Amino acid sequence: MQQSHLQPIVMPDYQRPQCLSTIHREEIADGLVRVGCRYQAERLFDDSFSLAAIPLPASLASSVNKRKTEYLAGRWCAREALRMLGLDGIPGMGADRAPLWPEGAVGSITHSKGTAEVMVADARHWLAVGLDTEQWLTAERADRLCRELLTAEEREKLKGLSPMQRANRITLIFSAKESLFKALYPLTGKRFYFHDAARRNPHTLTLLTTLSDQWKQGSEVPFRWRERQQGVLSWIALPRY
Repeated sequence: MQQSHLQPIVMPDYQRPQCLSTIHREEIADGLVRVGCRYQAERLFDDSFSLAAIPLPASLASSVNKRKTEYLAGRWCAREALRMLGLDGIPGMGADRAPLWPEGAVGSITHSKGTAEVMVADARHWLAVGLDTEQWLTAERADRLCRELLTAEEREKLKGLSPMQRANRITLIFSAKESLFKALYPLTGKRFYFHDAARRNPHTLTLLTTLSDQWKQGSEVPFRWRERQQGVLSWIALPRY
């Protein structure tokens, strides 16, 4: 049996609020973990943030409960993932609303339909992480979004698929490109869009634009995914060499 390199989890000095439930934890690879939970905005109360010992950013003070609960769930999962790696802290929020990870960690947060998930990595061994979950698009919505999300090359490969197969393929590529942005934007500081990458091979995305000296047009970035009953989870974890 492979020996885990995770640090023991110390009992926390905070409590899980009623709006969060069904916490799951997983070690994906050495120094790379995933934590997820369910959340219910209708069970967010005035003391939920203080109970969890997670500060509510001033920029979210007037937000609707759904947004507040998403934030709380994501930061709760992030803290749990950091503890699994033997690290302390809660990610802050940058001016661009992206998470600001504590020193020694890189990570990514995603939310969808009452589920929050986080993937966090030890920055000594991992360069960047991108994580995204999406509900399966309906055939009608997938067709509406197809030109926005997929390049002409990717759309050509949809020929011959059934409407459901097309929708699932579009959902997967959509999710993978979201994960790609979350992984590479913190490294390059450059925004890019759906047509700036293409899925030419089953397990990689190819950059169609140059983002930096390291991430040039033609660079291939591997991604992984899991299909679920309600949707798909994709992620990109870039190791340090």
